[in-house]
Amino acid sequence: MIVVGMGWQKAALAEHALELVARSLRTAGGVSPDYIAVPDFKVGDSLPHLVARAWGAGVLWVTHAQLRQMQAACPTGSATVMGHVGVASVAEACALAGAGAGAYLCLPRQVFCGVTCAVAEGERK
Repeated sequence: MIVVGMGWQKAALAEHALELVARSLRTAGGVSPDYIAVPDFKVGDSLPHLVARAWGAGVLWVTHAQLRQMQAACPTGSATVMGHVGVASVAEACALAGAGAGAYLCLPRQVFCGVTCAVAEGERK
């Protein structure tokens, strides 16, 4: 199971999200995602649905509790993000939580024009 975890600033553009995800998946070995995992505090934003449709993937909403549980497994973090949302890593935590048991990062956080993403593989059922 391949999961792209994604975070974004309010002003992020869909074209930048699509470009970053495509670049990240190529870097991770040309894989195709099963899901785009995003924080549930962004419910109502159309960006994850647009990215998921472009890849034929589903959207997984990751709770704040799940984000917190994954922080120790995230190799990168941002003090700025921590100040805004209460966790230092969003994209990596979403990818790992979304990928389920045995998840590991194929690609750590990538950043482009206000969008972050990370790619994980796991045994989500």
